[in-house]
Parts: sequence; structure tokens; C-alpha cells
Amino acid sequence: MRIRCNGTLIGLDGPGGDLPFLSHAHSDHTGGIKNEGRILASAETLELAGLDAEPAALEGAELLDAGHILGARMLAADCDGERILYTGDFCVKPNVFGMKAQISQCDRLIMEATYGNPDYVFPPHEEVHEQIRRWVSGNDSSNLIIGCYELGKAQEVAKILNGCSVAPVVTQKTESFCSIYEKSGLKLDRIVVGSDEAEEAMSGRFVALVPMGKAKRYFAHRLAQAFERKTLCSVATGWALHYRFNTDAAFPLSDHADFNDLVDFVGRTGAKKVEFFTGDGSHVLKRARAGTGAVLNL
Repeated sequence: MRIRCNGTLIGLDGPGGDLPFLSHAHSDHTGGIKNEGRILASAETLELAGLDAEPAALEGAELLDAGHILGARMLAADCDGERILYTGDFCVKPNVFGMKAQISQCDRLIMEATYGNPDYVFPPHEEVHEQIRRWVSGNDSSNLIIGCYELGKAQEVAKILNGCSVAPVVTQKTESFCSIYEKSGLKLDRIVVGSDEAEEAMSGRFVALVPMGKAKRYFAHRLAQAFERKTLCSVATGWALHYRFNTDAAFPLSDHADFNDLVDFVGRTGAKKVEFFTGDGSHVLKRARAGTGAVLNL
């Protein structure tokens, strides 16, 4: 998707155009943005994405906090008399680090609808944090693995675990992202797998953060055999609100806006034209129309 802004064609989380905008460093948004010399993005996003590029600026355009992961930004641009807001992935409620989306007035809104189904209304973040901590403290004789995406969610879960004095074992890839979070002033206590510290920690009971694909009972069973200790597994993802996983526990921890947040966001931007780049936004649009009385057009 692209927008034209005062003669400049901007690529939205994709290649093409005169100047690309990269909302954040998750791989489903970085695809195709590889060898650009200048990118509209935060410095943190470029570092997390491993891109050798300079953060660009464009007259009439500003980057707003998106609250999704470290460095995530929305693009607000005044384009030939029309203010356009592109969200990328965003979350309006503050996460464990205090990140949350800024809300800007606009004429045209291009937004995500990952959780555009009315069934997806998440419990408060603090409640989910406490669920995770209770599960960890209530199974203190078992090794525990928690499946989460290695960028963004893993750092959130590590911080939550630090709140109950647990330093999780993390993969090398997760560690590379954690180190960038720390450079930004977000301290995280963790133990890197393969290190001497990890070898010592894993001789006793431990909690580990693993990629989502490893968070299954068969993998927990293999670990139980290897370490001769009962091992339980869980996942931390917004999809856990309704989807069943092959795990012992599942925590609906999301770094996206839920259905109610999406509806509220549309209303607060004042947009008259709304487009969705991911997910089914029809329910969001219908609820927003009913709530504001405005005529919203796709």
C-alpha cells in the first residue's frame, strides 16, 4: 500500500514508491524493505530490524508512538489538504513498559483490525500479568516454558517475570532484541541459553521463554526427560482468549488493540474515511458508525 504526500510516494510497510515507511520491526512488516538508504522509521525499529539505513524525515509527516513494541510508530501526514493516519500495528493501553499509542485527528485513517471480531475484548493487562505470575509461583517445583514471539512479547513477559524475581532463560535471538531494549533504558533480567550462567541455573528449576512453535507438550516432555524434572508449558498471545493450544496454560496477553479499542480509536481520530490493511474491519466500522452517528466510508 502507498500514499502520495505532497509529491512524494510513500510505501507503507512495503517496498516501492519514493520513500518507505516502516512502522515496526516485526518480520511481517519488514518484508521487502532491505536495501533502502533512507527509511521513515524510528532508530529503534531500524536497529531491531537489522537495517543499515538512516531514519528519514519528510515535511508534513510525523511519527507517533504506536505502543506495539519498542520503536513502533504510526505515520501521520498532511497530504495535499488531507491528513492521513496509518497505524501499522498499535495498542492504546499501556504495556508493562508504559508504551501506548498516541491518537491524532485525521481525515483518512488506514488501520489494522487484527482483532476486529467483537469476541476479542481482552482483560486488563495487569490482570493477565498477575495470571502469569501466579502460574509461575504456583508451579515452583516444575520447570516452565512460555511460548512467545521473540521480539516484543518475550521482552514483555521477561519484565513481568522480573516482577516476581524470576530471570527467565532466553534464546540467543531473544537476547539480541533484549539488548536493544536495554540500550533504550528498559532493563531486563534474563539468562542466555548456552552461557555458564544458564548451565548453572538449569541445573535446578528454571523458567524459559521459547518461540511459539516450541511451546507444546511434546517439547515439554522432552525437556522433562532431559532435566529429570516435571515440565509445564504455556503461551502468551492474544489468540489465547479463544483458541486452544497444546499447552498446560494460555495467557491472553496482546500487544494489539482489541475490538473495543479499535472502535474507540476510530471515533477519537474523527476520520470520515477508514480503510483496513489487515483483518476484517466490518464489525469495527459498523460499531463505530453506531457510536458516533458519523458517516464513515471505506
